[in-house]
Amino acid sequence: MTASATPRSKFLRRPSPRPVSVGAAALLAALALVVSIDVPAQASPEVQITAAPVWDFEFDSARNGKECPSCNYNTGNSRFAWIDNDRNVWLGWVDFQTGAFIPPDGRGQLLDVGGVPIAVYGNGPEWMSSSTWGSQIVYSRYVPGQEGKPGKGTIAVATTQPDGTWTTTVLPDTVGRATPVGTLDENDPDPRVNYITYDKTAMFWRQMSEAAVEHVIPVSDMTDGNSRRWVPGTRKLIFHATPRTSAAGDPAPAARGKKNATQIFTYDTDTGALEQLTDDPEGYVGVFMWNAPEYDNELVFMTTPNGRESVKVFRNVQTAGGAMRWKVVKTVEAPAGAGLPYFWSPEPFVHNGHSYLVFQLSPTVSFFDKSSPTHVGISGIGRRDVVQVLTAGGPPRLRLDPEYFITAKGPLIYYKRSIPETPTSPAINDGVWYVDTKLGPPRR
Repeated sequence: MTASATPRSKFLRRPSPRPVSVGAAALLAALALVVSIDVPAQASPEVQITAAPVWDFEFDSARNGKECPSCNYNTGNSRFAWIDNDRNVWLGWVDFQTGAFIPPDGRGQLLDVGGVPIAVYGNGPEWMSSSTWGSQIVYSRYVPGQEGKPGKGTIAVATTQPDGTWTTTVLPDTVGRATPVGTLDENDPDPRVNYITYDKTAMFWRQMSEAAVEHVIPVSDMTDGNSRRWVPGTRKLIFHATPRTSAAGDPAPAARGKKNATQIFTYDTDTGALEQLTDDPEGYVGVFMWNAPEYDNELVFMTTPNGRESVKVFRNVQTAGGAMRWKVVKTVEAPAGAGLPYFWSPEPFVHNGHSYLVFQLSPTVSFFDKSSPTHVGISGIGRRDVVQVLTAGGPPRLRLDPEYFITAKGPLIYYKRSIPETPTSPAINDGVWYVDTKLGPPRR
């Protein structure tokens, strides 16, 4: 996943303090527009999509602002998948013009029964894209008759057929496997899927042209597999893990007495190469990599320091000695005075030539605290961009797992909302909501 060796971008240099000509001033003003994006300061109204409990839904490829009604045998790509608490696997649609769910409760087309609900493994279905099969869904499915037993999950794939129906297939010899994640390259004829054992003791991958062949990812001594994603346009995985040794070759941070100093790695499923990208005492948790327009579509990644009090964006830059090194080019800090110092579930997206990060903001470092109201925030990755609390002024609610979808009117951020628990009452489902980023429609 190492980006091409290019000199440090001019956008990273400090502006000159000396007087400049009118022409130079105009150029600097233009560059300022590139590195700093106007994210709306005002809060947007929260819009309820449904009161139904639609858990851990995942959007198809229209989420990136490109609706394709003719894709997937004319069934489109403006869709989402999820599994209910009764183990039913559902397909729903998104109205690309308005952002509404069709139908509102998400129960549009029943694809399968026996799916493993999110509460069991902590993750629901995911999409897998290719030029061969279009948009497929990968998910955890119980062995028939073994429903409710965590060790009896398998890896299943749902595929659209030419007549618009769906077929489901369980990959062979996957009993005890869980939480599959598919590649999302729509031009790839041979997609891949990675997954773990249900007890998080091992990681694997397969390619769909040889679906019966399981490949071990040899990092089980370093990671439990909670954070693993495919690097766009590659056969690599990116994840956080505890180093066996530091990048400099000295003992791993854990051996030096630094707890939880997990770092960011990639693993190439083609070559078997394992590469460590960071080696910082604070350590990191969770990671996404994407092509950033701000840097000529180079691959960059975002991650959260272990304290979860910021989000950092790394770019592969050239050092003075000519070597390439992953360096922090943006640190997203919590909004001052908001009482929301902790970041959860950060995720990047690209809209109209700019990168944005969306996340949950929380007053507590405990992810499982259901008594403290949370909010949804957004930030660009330019040097002057700051966090905007999109749900500021809203009622005291838990707002969880924000997901973006770029509709015809612009990026909307969807999330699950709950009334916080009290000493006498558990948290109460408040449905699915969205907030408009006010970043405007996608440019054609």
